[in-house]
Amino acid sequence: MRLADLLARDDLRLRLVAGEDALDREIRRAYPTDLPDPRRYLRSGDLVLTSGVWYSEPSDCERFADALWASDAAGLVVGLIVLGELPRELVKACELRRLPLLLAAPDQSFGAITEVVTVEGFAAEQRRAERVRAQTLLDVLGQIPPGEVSAHLRLLGADPGLPTAAMVVTRTGGPEHDLPELLHEGLARKGRHLVVGGTPREAIVLVNGRASRKSLADELRDLVAARTGTSQGTVLGPGARTATSPGISIAAGISEMVASVSQLGEALETARRGMESARGGPGPVSIMSVADIDSFELLLASLPAGVRRSFRDRLLAPVEDYDARHGSELLRTLDLFLETCGSWQRTADELYVHVNTLRYRMQRIEELTGRRMSSMRDRTDLYLALRSGQRARDDGAS
Repeated sequence: MRLADLLARDDLRLRLVAGEDALDREIRRAYPTDLPDPRRYLRSGDLVLTSGVWYSEPSDCERFADALWASDAAGLVVGLIVLGELPRELVKACELRRLPLLLAAPDQSFGAITEVVTVEGFAAEQRRAERVRAQTLLDVLGQIPPGEVSAHLRLLGADPGLPTAAMVVTRTGGPEHDLPELLHEGLARKGRHLVVGGTPREAIVLVNGRASRKSLADELRDLVAARTGTSQGTVLGPGARTATSPGISIAAGISEMVASVSQLGEALETARRGMESARGGPGPVSIMSVADIDSFELLLASLPAGVRRSFRDRLLAPVEDYDARHGSELLRTLDLFLETCGSWQRTADELYVHVNTLRYRMQRIEELTGRRMSSMRDRTDLYLALRSGQRARDDGAS
């Protein structure tokens, strides 16, 4: 559970006073204490709850805040029944250490806050255990018989008889998020079951039940939008600034809904290729699917890198080898010739060579590749091989 999630709960009525730039911190435990220096009892990710019995003079605030900072506490919640008002020195100490400071409502017990954190923490732990079981299925999808896939889905609570879509989502920018957890929370709907795996940076999701490719794309955009800007439900304390979360950006591939578990392996591969094609797309959410393919670049990107590389090497390896041995520019010459739609004069001008020199180079390329520039089919093959080579090199560098 994140601090932002706790703040968004209307029933807890917490107010943010300091640390608005750290609301994505994960809360692992709620720990009430009134010790002046509780560091020996604290753990990383603790949400510390205090009534301030330890406070008697301003310097006490530095000591208490130091203990929380040294323990990597997620944040501090202060109740004012004992203190009456929030010490200004405590606010400054928390701001200096970028420690989120929250104010509890006068009639809100720490017990209610602790219960929410405990329940949410247990649910998150359960989801992490389910993610491990889900990953077991995702690792072998497309390699095991449909009957085994159905058995795995039933164990995970999904219905093999319902349509299922595959999604692959990767973080391309912004703050760190546990993507599988984020998608599990954001895409859960009545009438569907999610099988979620992957890593904190890249999530794999099977959406089983009520969904469509378009609805899932819209839900992803809404989810990312909700993670940026003012946190809904957050009531700010006196003098506090607007609570904002830095934006996350993602690339995603989404398959169409498939009716049979025998198609899930292919659906997952399609989603993965779509995600790769979506990398570098505009905006915080870049989504690609088979239905979005409308150019040869996207068509090539949907193919496995190994297939593209093999195609490129089969057609162009002799040319590349010749260039390497002789220090020539046949590959660049071919690229320019095809990009100028086979214009001899324009290509020669671009290369600063005589047209006769260009004709000699093209003749050599024809001999090396076995393809003829007079054939549109051969030109197309060579052009796609050149573009496949670029895509393959990009993949190798990523």
